[in-house]
Amino acid sequence: MPTTLLIIYRILGVALFALAAAAIVEKYRTVRGAALLPARVLECRKAASTSPNRSAGGYRYLVELHANGQRLELETNDSFWFKHDKTVGKAIQVWYNPNARCVERKSWETEIFSAVLAVIGAALLLIR
Repeated sequence: MPTTLLIIYRILGVALFALAAAAIVEKYRTVRGAALLPARVLECRKAASTSPNRSAGGYRYLVELHANGQRLELETNDSFWFKHDKTVGKAIQVWYNPNARCVERKSWETEIFSAVLAVIGAALLLIR
């Protein structure tokens, strides 16, 4: 195999490992110091920072939760490609941190995505 191609595979492998690590660090930076609370999904809407183009995605949950004796309506930090109307009214678990402007929905998606990136990165690093 050409040396140039091996160098490209190594760079891609290291980059995928770095992306996997960054995803995990970002999630747990958000979750650190937060409390796991039940929340009810009020609606799934486009975030204010999303392009108005229909194909732009960027849908987020608006959830209602009760923390410190107050009723709060906060957006999750999800970013869906399409509207999830079926979840409106359902209860979900969220990580609430009073210092954050949004809440983190409890799910394993970040960990699964990071594991997939790490496996692909390892496969690229093991190519000889």
